[in-house]
Amino acid sequence: MYALQYNDKEKRLRYALYCAVIVITSVLQFSGISFPEIFGAKPFLLIPLTVCISMYEREIPAAVFGVLAGILWDINSAKEGFSSVTLMILCVTISILISHIMRNNIITAFVLGTGAVVIYGILYILVNIVFTGAGGGLRLFFTFYMTSFIYTIIFIPVFYYLVRFVFTTHKATDE
Repeated sequence: MYALQYNDKEKRLRYALYCAVIVITSVLQFSGISFPEIFGAKPFLLIPLTVCISMYEREIPAAVFGVLAGILWDINSAKEGFSSVTLMILCVTISILISHIMRNNIITAFVLGTGAVVIYGILYILVNIVFTGAGGGLRLFFTFYMTSFIYTIIFIPVFYYLVRFVFTTHKATDE
């Protein structure tokens, strides 16, 4: 009985820490004072964070954290659910890949993080620029988004080791 309570306590504390990091990262991503812009591009910090959380959590918690990060992104960008749905699908997919096919290490984090950033950017351009007929999608992809992708990838190790630290220090023994 005591072990079950201890495990639940550790899991709740870990989830609370993840939520706090997601909120802080969202504030950093959308505040004008966080990181300098490079050619007008800023890093998409919530993508590598949710990728790294998904690498350590099962499918349902990964989906919940993806939706939470996506909601915070959608609130700040007024895109009505695009980021929530996209991050949820990416997080569940990554969680399944790690639990069944891939190993959890920094190289895998770079591969999955880079793939997630590229997929998010391509879907964003397709849904919000190409399908709406706004034009300039290809130019925007190679100027703004490619710079943002490279800028974002730099943060993968930071989030990977942060999430790994939180997971290992607050790991329930039954996981």
